[in-house]
Amino acid sequence: MKVNELIYDVREAVRSYTDDAELDDRYILYLYNIKRSKYLRQELNNYQKTIDQSVKQTFCLELEEVDLDECGLNYECGTLLRTKQVVPRPIDLHTKTAITKVKPTSRLAVSFNFITKDRAQYLDSAPFANAVYAFLDDDDYIYVYSNMDSFKLMDCLTVTGVFQDPTSLTAYQTCCQCKVTADTACFDLDNSEYPIQPHFIDPIREEIVKDIVRTKQIPEDQINDSID
Repeated sequence: MKVNELIYDVREAVRSYTDDAELDDRYILYLYNIKRSKYLRQELNNYQKTIDQSVKQTFCLELEEVDLDECGLNYECGTLLRTKQVVPRPIDLHTKTAITKVKPTSRLAVSFNFITKDRAQYLDSAPFANAVYAFLDDDDYIYVYSNMDSFKLMDCLTVTGVFQDPTSLTAYQTCCQCKVTADTACFDLDNSEYPIQPHFIDPIREEIVKDIVRTKQIPEDQINDSID
């Protein structure tokens, strides 16, 4: 379903309880994002549960060469590649990373080895050091490294994953050579499918409706009590 359809469902459900004109669409969407993260964390923290394609988002990030001081590592090469933009905050999972793929923009290109920052400090002595490795640092940038100097010729990469706020990807493009417009944005509020499996929509809507009704009724009860 699209964002406007999800919001419409919530408005219809709360109309009999409160004046839906008082509701801000942004607030409803904010609640959707929070509930979506909760349900996806519960499901994906299961070791045996794979990440459904419908909840993943893919976008493109340009790369630039930076000094090793930027990430606090000590490689012989002196520099490595870093994305020019920060990466949207992925969903926090205990059993796996929510970033499922980092690779060059070519459709047939092999994915990089996506690792943790802790593992990245030992790459110079890794048995497959000539492979290309990528990691997400605490500054929310992705860094790319390899013992092969040719890796520095890359100018962009694509990132696929599950992110806390899927609507934040309106600021990210689907290709590195294009400007962010409605046609090239990774997520478009009017036309993109909201990344959630259909079986989660009903329970999320029910929780949002309960939250809104409870919030709207509390001040009304206080006013009535004070009048009495």
